[in-house]
Amino acid sequence: MTSPTLEAIYHRLVTHFGRLHGPLAVRPWWPIFGDDPAFEMLVGAVLVQQTRWETVEKVVQRLLAADLLSPVALGHVEVADLVPLLRPAAFYPQKAIGLRALAAYILTGYHGSTTRLLARPLEDLRAELLALPRIGPETCDVTMLYGGGHPVFVVDAYTRRLFARVGPVPHQHEYECWRRDRYEQVRQTIEATLAASVPAEPPVALYAEFHAQINEVCVRYCLARPRCDGPPSRRVYSRQDGRESYLDHADGCPLRGICRYYREEQRDAPSRRSSGRNRGKPA
Repeated sequence: MTSPTLEAIYHRLVTHFGRLHGPLAVRPWWPIFGDDPAFEMLVGAVLVQQTRWETVEKVVQRLLAADLLSPVALGHVEVADLVPLLRPAAFYPQKAIGLRALAAYILTGYHGSTTRLLARPLEDLRAELLALPRIGPETCDVTMLYGGGHPVFVVDAYTRRLFARVGPVPHQHEYECWRRDRYEQVRQTIEATLAASVPAEPPVALYAEFHAQINEVCVRYCLARPRCDGPPSRRVYSRQDGRESYLDHADGCPLRGICRYYREEQRDAPSRRSSGRNRGKPA
Protein backbone atom coordinates (compact mmCIF):
# COMPACT_ATOMS: atom_id res chain seq x y z
CA MET A 1 0.00 0.00 0.00
CA THR A 2 1.29 3.46 -0.90
CA SER A 3 2.19 5.58 2.10
CA PRO A 4 -0.25 8.44 2.75
CA THR A 5 0.73 12.05 2.24
CA LEU A 6 -0.06 15.06 4.38
CA GLU A 7 -2.11 16.34 1.46
CA ALA A 8 -4.24 13.17 1.46
CA ILE A 9 -4.80 13.43 5.21
CA TYR A 10 -5.79 17.08 4.91
CA HIS A 11 -8.30 16.56 2.10
CA ARG A 12 -9.93 13.55 3.75
CA LEU A 13 -10.41 15.52 6.95
CA VAL A 14 -11.85 18.58 5.22
CA THR A 15 -14.22 16.38 3.22
CA HIS A 16 -15.43 14.72 6.41
CA PHE A 17 -15.66 17.67 8.81
CA GLY A 18 -16.14 20.59 6.41
CA ARG A 19 -14.22 23.82 6.83
CA LEU A 20 -13.47 24.62 10.47
CA HIS A 21 -11.59 27.90 10.07
CA GLY A 22 -11.97 30.99 7.92
CA PRO A 23 -14.94 32.49 6.07
CA LEU A 24 -16.30 29.12 4.89
CA ALA A 25 -16.53 27.65 8.39
CA VAL A 26 -20.12 27.22 9.56
CA ARG A 27 -19.01 26.99 13.17
CA PRO A 28 -15.49 28.40 13.59
CA TRP A 29 -13.19 25.99 15.40
CA TRP A 30 -11.91 28.80 17.68
CA PRO A 31 -14.95 30.75 18.89
CA ILE A 32 -14.36 34.37 19.86
CA PHE A 33 -16.64 35.97 22.45
CA GLY A 34 -15.14 39.44 23.04
CA ASP A 35 -14.18 42.40 20.85
CA ASP A 36 -10.39 41.92 20.96
CA PRO A 37 -9.76 38.65 19.10
CA ALA A 38 -5.95 38.84 19.18
CA PHE A 39 -5.78 39.27 22.96
CA GLU A 40 -8.52 36.71 23.57
CA MET A 41 -6.58 34.17 21.49
CA LEU A 42 -3.41 34.84 23.46
CA VAL A 43 -5.29 34.38 26.74
CA GLY A 44 -6.95 31.22 25.45
CA ALA A 45 -3.63 29.82 24.23
CA VAL A 46 -2.16 30.21 27.72
CA LEU A 47 -5.23 28.86 29.51
CA VAL A 48 -5.50 25.73 27.35
CA GLN A 49 -2.10 24.43 28.43
CA GLN A 50 -2.88 21.00 29.94
CA THR A 51 -6.53 22.03 30.16
CA ARG A 52 -9.62 21.00 28.23
CA TRP A 53 -11.18 23.62 25.99
CA GLU A 54 -14.52 23.30 27.79
CA THR A 55 -12.84 24.70 30.90
CA VAL A 56 -11.01 27.40 28.96
CA GLU A 57 -14.20 28.62 27.32
CA LYS A 58 -15.90 29.00 30.71
CA VAL A 59 -12.91 30.93 32.07
CA VAL A 60 -12.84 33.23 29.04
CA GLN A 61 -16.53 33.98 29.49
CA ARG A 62 -16.00 34.70 33.20
CA LEU A 63 -13.20 37.12 32.34
CA LEU A 64 -15.44 38.78 29.78
CA ALA A 65 -18.29 39.09 32.30
CA ALA A 66 -15.86 40.66 34.79
CA ASP A 67 -14.65 43.16 32.16
CA LEU A 68 -11.14 41.71 32.37
CA LEU A 69 -10.67 40.47 28.81
CA SER A 70 -8.45 43.35 27.72
CA PRO A 71 -4.79 44.22 28.31
CA VAL A 72 -5.74 47.37 30.20
CA ALA A 73 -8.04 45.60 32.66
CA LEU A 74 -6.00 42.42 33.02
CA GLY A 75 -2.76 44.35 33.39
CA HIS A 76 -4.06 46.19 36.46
CA VAL A 77 -6.07 43.50 38.22
CA GLU A 78 -4.79 42.09 41.49
CA VAL A 79 -3.54 38.54 41.06
CA ALA A 80 -5.53 37.49 44.12
CA ASP A 81 -8.71 38.67 42.38
CA LEU A 82 -7.79 36.93 39.13
CA VAL A 83 -6.92 33.51 40.55
CA PRO A 84 -10.48 32.38 41.43
CA LEU A 85 -11.71 33.36 37.95
CA LEU A 86 -9.22 30.98 36.33
CA ARG A 87 -10.07 27.97 38.48
CA PRO A 88 -10.18 25.03 37.58
CA ALA A 89 -7.76 25.53 34.66
CA ALA A 90 -4.53 23.62 35.27
CA PHE A 91 -1.89 25.66 37.13
CA TYR A 92 -4.36 28.52 37.53
CA PRO A 93 -2.30 30.40 40.17
CA GLN A 94 0.75 30.44 37.88
CA LYS A 95 -1.37 31.30 34.86
CA ALA A 96 -2.89 34.24 36.75
CA ILE A 97 0.58 35.66 37.38
CA GLY A 98 1.63 34.97 33.79
CA LEU A 99 -1.46 36.48 32.17
CA ARG A 100 -1.20 39.63 34.25
CA ALA A 101 2.47 39.95 33.26
CA LEU A 102 1.62 39.43 29.57
CA ALA A 103 -1.10 42.08 29.72
CA ALA A 104 1.26 44.52 31.45
CA TYR A 105 3.90 43.83 28.80
CA ILE A 106 1.45 44.63 26.00
CA LEU A 107 0.39 47.79 27.83
CA THR A 108 3.93 49.01 28.31
CA GLY A 109 5.43 48.05 24.99
CA TYR A 110 2.49 48.26 22.59
CA HIS A 111 0.03 50.73 24.17
CA GLY A 112 -2.36 47.88 24.96
CA SER A 113 -2.55 46.61 21.38
CA THR A 114 -1.98 42.88 20.98
CA THR A 115 -2.56 43.35 17.25
CA ARG A 116 0.40 45.71 17.10
CA LEU A 117 2.57 43.18 18.93
CA LEU A 118 1.54 40.36 16.62
CA ALA A 119 2.18 42.50 13.53
CA ARG A 120 5.93 42.34 14.11
CA PRO A 121 8.09 40.35 11.63
CA LEU A 122 7.77 36.61 12.12
CA GLU A 123 11.22 35.73 13.45
CA ASP A 124 11.43 38.82 15.68
CA LEU A 125 7.96 38.17 17.06
CA ARG A 126 8.66 34.50 17.70
CA ALA A 127 11.79 35.30 19.69
CA GLU A 128 9.95 38.00 21.63
CA LEU A 129 6.98 35.79 22.52
CA LEU A 130 9.17 32.88 23.58
CA ALA A 131 10.92 35.16 26.06
CA LEU A 132 7.62 35.99 27.81
CA PRO A 133 6.14 34.09 30.77
CA ARG A 134 3.85 31.10 30.17
CA ILE A 135 4.71 30.96 26.45
CA GLY A 136 6.43 27.91 24.97
CA PRO A 137 6.72 26.93 21.30
CA GLU A 138 3.18 25.60 20.90
CA THR A 139 1.54 28.56 22.67
CA CYS A 140 3.74 30.93 20.71
CA ASP A 141 2.92 29.42 17.34
CA VAL A 142 -0.82 29.05 17.88
CA THR A 143 -0.96 32.74 18.87
CA MET A 144 1.13 33.77 15.87
CA LEU A 145 -0.93 31.70 13.43
CA TYR A 146 -4.46 32.43 14.58
CA GLY A 147 -3.95 35.79 16.30
CA GLY A 148 -1.34 37.32 14.01
CA GLY A 149 -1.79 35.52 10.70
CA HIS A 150 1.81 34.29 10.52
CA PRO A 151 2.64 31.14 8.50
CA VAL A 152 3.79 28.80 11.29
CA PHE A 153 2.43 25.28 11.68
CA VAL A 154 1.37 24.40 15.22
CA VAL A 155 2.70 21.09 16.53
CA ASP A 156 0.73 19.79 19.48
CA ALA A 157 0.24 16.38 21.09
CA TYR A 158 -2.65 15.65 18.71
CA THR A 159 -0.42 16.30 15.67
CA ARG A 160 2.25 13.94 16.95
CA ARG A 161 -0.27 11.22 17.84
CA LEU A 162 -2.16 11.39 14.54
CA PHE A 163 0.88 11.42 12.27
CA ALA A 164 2.62 8.65 14.24
CA ARG A 165 -0.46 6.47 13.77
CA VAL A 166 -1.27 7.31 10.16
CA GLY A 167 2.41 7.25 9.14
CA PRO A 168 2.55 9.85 6.35
CA VAL A 169 5.48 10.74 4.11
CA PRO A 170 8.30 11.63 4.80
CA HIS A 171 8.45 9.51 7.99
CA GLN A 172 6.48 6.55 6.66
CA HIS A 173 9.28 4.15 7.60
CA GLU A 174 10.20 5.84 10.88
CA TYR A 175 6.79 6.97 12.02
CA GLU A 176 7.87 7.35 15.66
CA CYS A 177 9.88 10.38 14.48
CA TRP A 178 6.59 12.24 14.64
CA ARG A 179 6.50 11.61 18.40
CA ARG A 180 10.22 11.69 19.12
CA ASP A 181 11.69 14.56 17.13
CA ARG A 182 12.08 18.01 18.62
CA TYR A 183 9.30 20.55 18.13
CA GLU A 184 11.23 22.58 15.56
CA GLN A 185 12.16 19.50 13.54
CA VAL A 186 8.55 18.39 13.28
CA ARG A 187 7.30 21.89 12.46
CA GLN A 188 9.84 22.44 9.71
CA THR A 189 9.24 18.99 8.23
CA ILE A 190 5.51 19.62 8.02
CA GLU A 191 5.90 23.10 6.57
CA ALA A 192 8.38 21.96 3.91
CA THR A 193 6.23 18.96 2.96
CA LEU A 194 3.04 21.01 2.68
CA ALA A 195 4.79 23.70 0.62
CA ALA A 196 5.70 21.04 -1.94
CA SER A 197 2.41 19.13 -1.93
CA VAL A 198 -0.28 21.82 -1.46
CA PRO A 199 1.28 24.90 -3.10
CA ALA A 200 -2.00 26.42 -4.27
CA GLU A 201 -3.42 27.12 -0.79
CA PRO A 202 -1.94 30.11 1.09
CA PRO A 203 0.18 28.83 4.00
CA VAL A 204 -1.65 30.73 6.75
CA ALA A 205 -5.08 29.45 5.68
CA LEU A 206 -3.72 25.94 5.10
CA TYR A 207 -1.92 25.71 8.45
CA ALA A 208 -4.84 27.12 10.41
CA GLU A 209 -7.35 24.80 8.74
CA PHE A 210 -5.14 21.72 9.00
CA HIS A 211 -4.42 22.28 12.70
CA ALA A 212 -8.14 22.64 13.40
CA GLN A 213 -8.88 19.46 11.43
CA ILE A 214 -6.20 17.51 13.30
CA ASN A 215 -7.65 18.59 16.64
CA GLU A 216 -11.17 17.65 15.55
CA VAL A 217 -10.26 14.14 14.37
CA CYS A 218 -8.27 13.53 17.56
CA VAL A 219 -11.11 14.71 19.77
CA ARG A 220 -13.60 12.53 17.87
CA TYR A 221 -11.76 9.40 16.72
CA CYS A 222 -7.99 9.33 17.23
CA LEU A 223 -8.15 9.40 21.03
CA ALA A 224 -5.57 7.82 23.35
CA ARG A 225 -7.81 4.76 22.98
CA PRO A 226 -8.78 5.17 19.33
CA ARG A 227 -12.31 4.84 17.98
CA CYS A 228 -11.29 3.92 14.43
CA ASP A 229 -14.60 2.24 13.55
CA GLY A 230 -16.66 4.68 15.57
CA PRO A 231 -18.80 5.88 17.04
CA PRO A 232 -17.04 9.21 17.53
CA SER A 233 -16.59 10.68 20.97
CA ARG A 234 -19.73 12.44 22.21
CA ARG A 235 -17.68 15.23 23.75
CA VAL A 236 -19.27 18.69 23.42
CA TYR A 237 -16.37 21.08 23.93
CA SER A 238 -17.93 24.42 23.02
CA ARG A 239 -21.17 26.20 23.77
CA GLN A 240 -21.51 27.19 20.12
CA ASP A 241 -24.79 26.13 18.54
CA GLY A 242 -24.36 22.90 16.62
CA ARG A 243 -21.44 21.55 18.60
CA GLU A 244 -23.72 18.82 19.93
CA SER A 245 -24.28 17.50 16.39
CA TYR A 246 -21.87 14.61 16.99
CA LEU A 247 -24.18 13.14 19.60
CA ASP A 248 -26.11 11.46 16.75
CA HIS A 249 -23.10 10.26 14.70
CA ALA A 250 -22.05 6.62 14.47
CA ASP A 251 -19.53 6.70 11.61
CA GLY A 252 -15.84 5.79 11.76
CA CYS A 253 -12.64 7.77 11.34
CA PRO A 254 -12.26 9.27 7.84
CA LEU A 255 -8.57 8.26 7.79
CA ARG A 256 -9.10 4.50 8.16
CA GLY A 257 -8.47 3.90 4.47
CA ILE A 258 -4.94 5.32 4.60
CA CYS A 259 -3.96 4.79 8.24
CA ARG A 260 -0.96 2.58 9.06
CA TYR A 261 -2.19 1.90 12.61
CA TYR A 262 -5.66 0.85 11.45
CA ARG A 263 -4.22 -1.39 8.72
CA GLU A 264 -1.95 -3.16 11.21
CA GLU A 265 -4.78 -3.51 13.73
CA GLN A 266 -6.97 -5.15 11.07
CA ARG A 267 -4.15 -7.44 9.98
CA ASP A 268 -3.40 -8.59 13.54
CA ALA A 269 -6.99 -8.87 14.75
CA PRO A 270 -7.55 -12.54 13.70
CA SER A 271 -4.43 -13.76 15.51
CA ARG A 272 -5.41 -11.83 18.64
CA ARG A 273 -8.89 -13.36 18.57
CA SER A 274 -7.39 -16.83 18.12
CA SER A 275 -4.97 -16.24 20.97
CA GLY A 276 -7.82 -15.09 23.19
CA ARG A 277 -9.85 -18.23 22.44
CA ASN A 278 -6.90 -20.49 23.21
CA ARG A 279 -5.85 -18.71 26.39
CA GLY A 280 -6.65 -20.79 29.45
CA LYS A 281 -7.16 -24.08 27.57
CA PRO A 282 -5.29 -27.07 29.04
CA ALA A 283 -2.09 -28.04 27.26
